[in-house]
Amino acid sequence: MIHLRAFRNSDLDRLYELDQACFAHDIAYSRAELRYFLAKPACTCWVAEAEGERLAGFLILERVRRSGRPAGHIVTIDVAPEIRRQGVGQLLLQAVEAELREEGVCLLLLEVAEDNAVALAFYHRFGFHETGRIPGYYAGRLNALVMERPL
Repeated sequence: MIHLRAFRNSDLDRLYELDQACFAHDIAYSRAELRYFLAKPACTCWVAEAEGERLAGFLILERVRRSGRPAGHIVTIDVAPEIRRQGVGQLLLQAVEAELREEGVCLLLLEVAEDNAVALAFYHRFGFHETGRIPGYYAGRLNALVMERPL
């Protein structure tokens, strides 16, 4: 059984380790970058735990403005490799969407590596569509696709 909760400061090391396991070294966030987002007032983090408080995943959300209107920006969504395709990403995404709707936010956006077919399929399944491209976004060499979803 997976349950969601808000981030606690004591989670930082575990989130860092999971992010390192989920992404290539030159793409994963540094501990300092994660700390920056987790301390930022405009950001919230949902943590997914499996039985025994085992970290199953997390999602960092940043509140931004898009065309003058409030929007949500997914900074990262990480799911432990051994439990992918079991609904953890969906739970995290649904929690964030519910939170944003309560705040009156109408748009959710993110960036994803254009070669990450699994992530692209996941986002397309949940109604995201591509709205742009950022050359060299990841490590100065890998392009990102910008994806959005109205809420």
